[in-house]
Amino acid sequence: MINILICDDEVKITNKVCSLINEIKLSHNMNFDVDVKNSSDFILNCSKSYDIAILDIEMPVVNGLDMAERLKLINSDIIIIVLTSYSKYLDSAMKIQVFRYLSKPIEKERFIRNFSEALSSYKELSKEIIIQKSYEVFKIKTKDILYIENKKHGSIIKTKYDLFITNKKPQEWFEIINQPNCFVYSHKSYIVNMQNVINFNKNFITFCDNTDVHCISQRKFSDFKKAFFNFAGDIK
Repeated sequence: MINILICDDEVKITNKVCSLINEIKLSHNMNFDVDVKNSSDFILNCSKSYDIAILDIEMPVVNGLDMAERLKLINSDIIIIVLTSYSKYLDSAMKIQVFRYLSKPIEKERFIRNFSEALSSYKELSKEIIIQKSYEVFKIKTKDILYIENKKHGSIIKTKYDLFITNKKPQEWFEIINQPNCFVYSHKSYIVNMQNVINFNKNFITFCDNTDVHCISQRKFSDFKKAFFNFAGDIK
């Protein structure tokens, strides 16, 4: 059972989202437990763990971004989709690693596509790769990888928590991980995990651990930018 939260102070929005999720439920033959809230104050006493949350940003009492942060304290793996009429919140949304950022009014095809991608991401949250180093074997979750850097005799895998030196090249890891929507070349020597990018420019990429890494090239910038916006849900 996948626990889903929908919170928006407009009833017509929550009704539409519920209707679309019900369509997806039938087409995917999955079971959802859906909680609908039209006020954000419930979060002040909330202890329930949700797997996916669809939140309006502009709400009284607690806005959607603050709510997302509170929900992440309960379940750090929660997938957050935010709804808003304004693009000015994009930077803040990136900092808390929002999965998708969808404009209002809600477009049916776009919502269904992005929610389906959230379901795929939910299934892959526990995906692991095995790294062998001398006589030690490590299991790491792909969601925790920041980037993979090419080295002369292999590559470095940098995660949120550690750094691993491996004898496999980045392309080999790219094929093993097999998450092309998340893992993208930002430089001929770097593969970056979009899930953990909070900012970037033509020189640096800022990751969720607040490190700035010079791992983006002028040549790759346009393609990387396009890939990021596709990953973020075709932000308008």
